[in-house]
Amino acid sequence: MKKLGVSLVAAFLVLAAAQQGMAAKAVKAKVEKVRGPAPVAKADAITEIRGEYKWAMTTQQVIDKINTRIEAGYKDRIAKTAADPARNDKLRKAMRDETALTKKNTVKFDGQKGPWDVSIIDQEIVQGTGQSMLFMKEPKSTRYFFFANDSLYKMFIAFDKEMLEGKKFKDFGAAMQGKFGKAQEVYVTQNNSIGVKEKKLDHLLWRSSTGDGLKLVDRSEFYDVYCLVLYDASVEQRMAAARKAADAAQPKGNMLDNVVGGKDSDRDENDNVIDRITGKEVFKPGDRRAAQQNIVVPSPGAPASDLDK
Repeated sequence: MKKLGVSLVAAFLVLAAAQQGMAAKAVKAKVEKVRGPAPVAKADAITEIRGEYKWAMTTQQVIDKINTRIEAGYKDRIAKTAADPARNDKLRKAMRDETALTKKNTVKFDGQKGPWDVSIIDQEIVQGTGQSMLFMKEPKSTRYFFFANDSLYKMFIAFDKEMLEGKKFKDFGAAMQGKFGKAQEVYVTQNNSIGVKEKKLDHLLWRSSTGDGLKLVDRSEFYDVYCLVLYDASVEQRMAAARKAADAAQPKGNMLDNVVGGKDSDRDENDNVIDRITGKEVFKPGDRRAAQQNIVVPSPGAPASDLDK
């Protein structure tokens, strides 16, 4: 058990070190100022992305909506197996298991850093501010719901890899502009691998007539995907200010020391954790993920397809 504990600590420290490198890179990137407000997106396209979810919904209300959809997906299959009690019971159990799992896919960001802080949604997390998140797998994407004090204010949609069809970000962005309308291009200036400044398209930005913000972000450098983010602009602005303040308050120095809280361990078996990490290749988040087809998240419905056989 001690060896397992050390291994888990070491694995998290490696991820934290990689995150430090990502953060350092982000600091060097300077967002260029944009002129004027973003264009207004097409209302029907915004409505389609939002779906049946509304801002200020509680976590439980969103869970209820998700579970209603899950139950609807089983309705016909359960009806067709009414004459086969064994298969019918199996389907009903699968439905109950799937709806029960929805609630387990919730996370509270109460100030304790963890695996989500080195994930595709890391830039959306604001620890210790009453923020929480619920995620669900959709047919062609993964949707992350963000709550501020249990009030829904943002949806982060990470498209599955096959949705990209091999398109570069600018090409995929052009396709999205065909759907939402002309967007505002936001660029960053950053140093490349050899220290030369370069200009890069960072995200596309829209707004709605009702106070929403919408952006298409490029997360392909580490995760090989592009993501749509729809949010209540006023709440997002407050959360962004909270994150900026939290980042400014972070102690400077080695990220590994910050993760373990700066306190030396009294256990001799952990004294050489850093030595075990030193010298090993540290992969950026996403380096190994790139070989996979899609972002992998728990998918409640995955086994259900076998139940109709």
